Amino acid sequence: MTFVLKKLARLVGVLLIVTFLAYAVLSAGNSDDIAVATSAGVGASSEQAAKVKHDLGLDDNVVVGYGKWLGRALHGDLGRSFATRQPVSTLLKDRVPVSLRLMLYAQLVALLLAIPLGVLAAYKAGSKLDGFITSGSFGVLAVPSFVLGVLAVYVFSLKLHWFPAIHNDVGFFDDPVEHVRQFFLPTLTLSLGLVAVYVRLLRSDMVATLQEDYISVARAKGLPTRHILLRHALRPSSFSLMTVFGITVGQLIGGAILVEQIFDIDGLGSAIIQAIYQRDYFVVQGAVAVICAAYVLVNVGVDLLYAVLDPRLRHVRSLA
Repeated sequence: MTFVLKKLARLVGVLLIVTFLAYAVLSAGNSDDIAVATSAGVGASSEQAAKVKHDLGLDDNVVVGYGKWLGRALHGDLGRSFATRQPVSTLLKDRVPVSLRLMLYAQLVALLLAIPLGVLAAYKAGSKLDGFITSGSFGVLAVPSFVLGVLAVYVFSLKLHWFPAIHNDVGFFDDPVEHVRQFFLPTLTLSLGLVAVYVRLLRSDMVATLQEDYISVARAKGLPTRHILLRHALRPSSFSLMTVFGITVGQLIGGAILVEQIFDIDGLGSAIIQAIYQRDYFVVQGAVAVICAAYVLVNVGVDLLYAVLDPRLRHVRSLA
């Protein structure tokens, strides 16, 4: 319990630091623009702008202004978009689920492909199959995600006409087949880079695990190879994979921004790009806060999962 409480305390601390930095950077030097845009557009009077600056805490120092912003954010008020006059919380509520689905699908596909490939490469270490999987991983890593996206559109949409080039958000329960078709190419584009990283990492750790004495004992007992690989070798070889799984959330967010642009997906990434072009500061601030919260939560969850898979870590980390 102490371990969990410490992790939650660190979570809150990291979120406060990151959101404060985001507020300070985005607000610095932009208070007049924010006030004018929020009050009544470019035609706002100086009195109107001054009142809005006071109401939003933009005439305070950074610490006081952040405190006011945080108080409003805790009540669900992240400000209002300059461009659409729509509450930022409403905009994010519409956009975040789309991006979350894309990133979740990408992680699931990456794990479903990487785990069997990594286990197979480790079991066949030094063979031609291992060389093929390893070389393929290096090849995929060498190609940027936006290039993979363009190639996927060219091959599967323009040439083969198997999948749509432009995304239309169709609910899974409304039409499961069409939902899969719409998300297939974006998911494939976003997940291939992760597959390459996961395969290389899992193969390396599993090759070392298969040389341990307890694996030799399991083989001497006549246990099936599949049982040894999946029950005895995979679990202790997965700690590095879990660490990278948490870290790649940031990579996924960056990749999702590009993928959403390629496939015209109305997700969080496209909202951020549009807000940056329009200098829509409150949208950027709200999006940064949501991204930071998601990233930290995932990494804390991964840290807690360590303790589930290896109870010895609970005692060690509780002393930290």
